[in-house]
This record gives sequence, C-alpha cells and structure tokens, in this order.
Amino acid sequence: FDMVRYISLILLIGLAWGQNTFYIELLNERDYPMFINKTGEYNIKAGKSMRILKMKGVTNSSKIERIDWKTKNSFYWSDRLRTDNYPVVSPSSYTRNGVGYSMVGLLPEMKGTMVTIYGIYQNQVDSVNIFIQ
Repeated sequence: FDMVRYISLILLIGLAWGQNTFYIELLNERDYPMFINKTGEYNIKAGKSMRILKMKGVTNSSKIERIDWKTKNSFYWSDRLRTDNYPVVSPSSYTRNGVGYSMVGLLPEMKGTMVTIYGIYQNQVDSVNIFIQ
C-alpha cells in the first residue's frame, strides 16, 4: 500500500472536482439544415438570408459572470458603396445560473467559409468550428 500515491490521487481528484469546466455549444433553435460531423465541426447550409443562431456558454458558476466571444478571422460585408467589418458573434454576455448566451449571424455571402468562434471565461477558452456550406 503506497500512501504517497494514495494521497496524491485524492488531491488530484479533489482539485479536478473543484474546477469549473467551461464549455460552449452552438444552438440551432430555428431548425436550419445542420449537422455535426465526426470531428465535432458544425456544418450549416447557407440560406438566402442571414442564419441566426445562438451560442451557449456554461460556466457552472452560481455568480453572474462575463463571457467574451470572438472569431478567429475577421469577416466583412459590403453594400457596394462601402465595406465594413461584420461581427459574426455578439462580443460579450453575462451568465445567469451558470449559463450565458450570445447571438450569431451567418450571412449568405459567407458560403464556403469556416468560422471559428471562441468563448472566453476567466482563464478558460473553448471553441466551435462552423462550416457554412
């Protein structure tokens, strides 16, 4: 019986149990044609108009907490007169009962692109990849 290994295991389990595990997921509340492939990427069919989806971030904290949302790349839209940066996801949200939401808008012009969305909570980061077909 190795007491040091036993105590180390108890400490490791205790530390893992106490950590907040933050994760994000994409919600398809409007039932757009979408599937998740075997690598976990979301695949959504581009529409004739903007696809509106929702990001869900789970902090497992009972306090009101801030989640920041970012994309890996910048996206742009144009009305033929000017071109401007297009924010795919709302930049921040606050949680209630450990869950926070942010809106996502996918333009028809984004067809054929991959969007990586990051959720950032304290020192934890999670991401999802969305391929717009």
